[in-house]
Formats: sequence, C-alpha cells, structure tokens
Amino acid sequence: MGWLKQHLQESEQQDVGTLHKLGYKQELSRQLSMFHNFATTFSFLSPITGLTGTYAFLYTYGGPVSAIWGWCLVVCFNFMIGLILSEICSAYPTSGGVYYWAHKLGSPRTRNVLSFVCGWFNVLGQLGSSAGVAYTTAWLITDFIRLGTGGAAGAAAGVAISQPMLLAVYAAVLILIGLINTVTVRALGMVGEISIWWHVIGCTTFVIMLPAVAPTHQTAEWVFTTFAPDKAYTGIDSMPMLFILSLLGCQWAMVGYDAASHLTEETHAAAVSGPVSILATIGMGFLLGISFLLSVTFSIQDPANVLSVDNAVGGSNPVMGIAWDAFAARFGNGLGSLGLMTVPLLCSMFCGNACVTSTSRTLYAFSRDGAVPLSRWWSKVNPRFEAPVNAVWCVVLLCFILGLPMLHSYVAFAAITSIGVVGLYSSYLICISLRLLASGEDFPRGPFHLGRWSKLICISLRLLAREEDFPRGPFHLGRWSKLVAGIALTWACIAIIMFILPQVYPVTAASLNYAPVAVGLVLVVSLGWWFADARKWFTGPRKTVEEEEDGQVEAAKAVL
Repeated sequence: MGWLKQHLQESEQQDVGTLHKLGYKQELSRQLSMFHNFATTFSFLSPITGLTGTYAFLYTYGGPVSAIWGWCLVVCFNFMIGLILSEICSAYPTSGGVYYWAHKLGSPRTRNVLSFVCGWFNVLGQLGSSAGVAYTTAWLITDFIRLGTGGAAGAAAGVAISQPMLLAVYAAVLILIGLINTVTVRALGMVGEISIWWHVIGCTTFVIMLPAVAPTHQTAEWVFTTFAPDKAYTGIDSMPMLFILSLLGCQWAMVGYDAASHLTEETHAAAVSGPVSILATIGMGFLLGISFLLSVTFSIQDPANVLSVDNAVGGSNPVMGIAWDAFAARFGNGLGSLGLMTVPLLCSMFCGNACVTSTSRTLYAFSRDGAVPLSRWWSKVNPRFEAPVNAVWCVVLLCFILGLPMLHSYVAFAAITSIGVVGLYSSYLICISLRLLASGEDFPRGPFHLGRWSKLICISLRLLAREEDFPRGPFHLGRWSKLVAGIALTWACIAIIMFILPQVYPVTAASLNYAPVAVGLVLVVSLGWWFADARKWFTGPRKTVEEEEDGQVEAAKAVL
C-alpha cells in the first residue's frame, strides 16, 4: 500500500506533464479517481453479463467442467495479458490505448501501418462488444416480458416477442445508454461507482439466495467433474476439441479490461490508476464470476431440463430457467425468480453503458489523430459536458446498424459480436508482440533456452519492433516482462484461433462461423485503405501540444 500511495501522489502531480510529453494537451476533464476508473472498466468487463449470455454455450459444449474449470483457466491466461497491458499503459497513459502503444513500440519502418491496423481492430472490436452487450440486455428484457405476462405458466403463455419488437427494445437500450453518456465526467464516474456496488452487492445476494431457495442441489462431484457435451448438436466427437470450443463462452466474458487505458486522460494519477484498474478488474471479475457459476450450477434442479425447449423459459436463457425452476420447486411457481434476475439485467445495462463510454473514447482518440472519416467531428469535446458527445452518439448509431442483422439472422449477428473478441485480441496481440521484441531488460533464462540462436530466430520479427529501451512507467514487471509477454502472446493466438474455428459440424451456410470472414474483411479494408491512401497522410498519433504551439507562433507572426 505504501508503494501505491507514493506512486499515486507522484503520478497525479505529473499527469498533465506526462500527457504533454506524449504529445497531447489536456482537453478532457480529468475528474475520475482510480476507483471510478476501475468501476467503469469493471462494468465494461461485467462477468455476470457475459456468463449469463454464454452459459448455454458452456453447458452445450462441456457442461459443469467447462463452466467452472474453463473459467479458472481463461482468467489465469488473461491475467498474463493484463500484466503486459498494464506495464505498457503505465508507460503510455493516453486515451488512444493499444493503437498509440503500437506506434510507440513499433520500428520506424512499420509503426505507422501497425498503429493504423491496430486502431481499426480495436475500434471495431469495441463496437462489436458494445453491440453484443446491448443485444444481451435487450434479450433479457424481452425474456422478462414473456415470463411476466405468462404468469406461472412461463414464457409459453406470455407475449410473443417478434424480431422487430426485439430490435425496438435494442434501440431503446442504446438510446438510454447514449443519454447516460451525454453527461459530465463526474456524473459518469458516479454511474460507474453505482455499477461496481451493484455488481458486488447484487451478485453476493444472487449467489447466496439462489442456492438457498433451491430445494435440491447437485453434488460437488457432478459440478466439478462432469464433462457432458451435446455431441448430437455440435456434431463433434473429439472431447479435447469440445473443451477448447467451450472456452469461448468464458473468453467472451473476460475481455475488454483495456478499457482502463481509454479513460486515463480523464483519471487522476493515470500512470498508476490505469494499470491497477486493469489488474483489479481481472481479479474481481474472477471472484464474482466463479461465485456466480458455482451458485447457478449447484442450483440446477434437473440437468436434462436446462436447455430443453419445453422448460418454462423455452430454453432461451438457461440461467433464468435454472432460477425459475428453483423458485417453482420451492414455492409452486417461478415468478419470484424475476426479482432475482434483475441482478444480471442491471449488470448488463451497466456493462453496455461502460462499453459505449470506452468505445467513444477510443473513437475520439483515433479521430484526434485523423484516422477516421469525419475525424474533426468525432474528435470534438463538448464544452458543456467536457466529453466527446459526438463520438458517443456515433457509437450508438453504429451499434444500432450492427444490430440490424438480428431481424433476419442470429448467425450473422453472432459473427458481429465475435469480431468484438477477435478484434480486441488482435489489437492486444500486436502490442504484446512488439513489447516482447522490444529491447530493454534481460530475459530470465530457464533450464531450457535457445541462447544466441534466439536472436537468429527472431531476426525477421525484429524489423517490427523498435530498438530503443522500453520506457518504464511506475508499474513494470522488471526482468519478468519478456516471460510474461511470451505467455500472453501464446494465449492471445490460441484465443483468436478458437473464435475462428467452426463451432458446429457439418458446416453449412446456416452454421458457418462468420468470424473469420469478419476478421479478414477488417484486415483487407484497413490494409487496402492504408496502401491506397492512408499511408500518404497517416503518420501516427498527432502531437496536439506541438500543433497548438505552432499555431500560436503563426498567429504572432501574422500580428507582426
């Protein structure tokens, strides 16, 4: 705690000076504390939202083992990624985040194109995540409507929800989120604070109350050792392949912790607050996530009924179905479960709000550097609200457009949300690779090492990284940085591969995983635009401090 207090004080005194050294003037209002940054970042991650939305996937591809042990495995590897991103964030605390880092860590030959591609992957990844969370929120709301109007009979007797109705709810969710974001930064910090307390208190209530209400519980042996994938649905016989695919559900719930970096220009002691928020978000996410999964899995009344289309919720939402069955078994009907399900519903709403906050800041920073069409418009800071309001509503509009495919095809929309994870991880992968290749610290050799041959193997990759020493911030990993970066890079590659593999066999037009198509499209468009035009004018992050000073000099000359 002494280290943290000391560096917080030192960093806070240097916030504006550090930002100026990185080339930017202070435009956004710096009113967020470290706790507010953490609260907003954790709301973006919101494991309760992700796990509620993907529990059906976990149960289908592995059952309890995939839910419990898959979550532990995914969080461990993501903590390695978080450590490296925290180290880089401490050195470069700007709203640009990963695309700014890619430019700083890249070599003079490659830094511009790497920054450009990394930025587009990150922006589109966050847009996909924001759209996915808003859709999850709308989906939960419509389930509430169906169950609430159906009474004790459940969804089957409730109001039928058409796709246009779902889209209308989706649009209403996005508009509400946009309005919440169109406020002062201080109020936004308050929303994040309310969110974190709702996550903690609400989740604690959920994980205690659900098992308490459930009259029967699954055994510990069943919860921790049962691996029962639905081979008939997936068409996959390989158990290792099924387990690997089941990790997708956990991975979707554990992504986006780099949101802390996009708020650093609005946070006090940014070089310390950003890294601490990233790591605290992953740690808290693990605790709440594992508690939630254990509570839900132990409270299952009938394992065969979890995904059945004949259950009270029509098989659409297994978490809500498990809660409904528990209340029905105890009280004769499951209507009481709707009160408990307000916990994940509001968690999802807070998550969507944080997603738009982070995405709008990323769009603002990328536009500030002229890398987005209509950049001048999206990079404007509203003087009344001291926030990039134009960027906020641009994100809302783009998320709505991304949601239009739900009118015709859930598969198409699933591909859009997949690009959220693949896009973000692709941007992480670029930065981690450059951090791994950057010189600076001695790599700690283990019993197995390549010695002088390691440089020969990496000689072609070395062209991507710069030769200067990595500038350490207040938070750094020291000699262990390269080892952690290697582990993080490996997992990032595995995660991307998992999300582009076919998930159902045989592969047809209806079951095709369109994520590789989406990823390829982003890569082709960004590189195509680069070689056709952007390479002529995009020179990386623009130094607004120097531009401001140059403007003052020119004005003085004009007067003379």
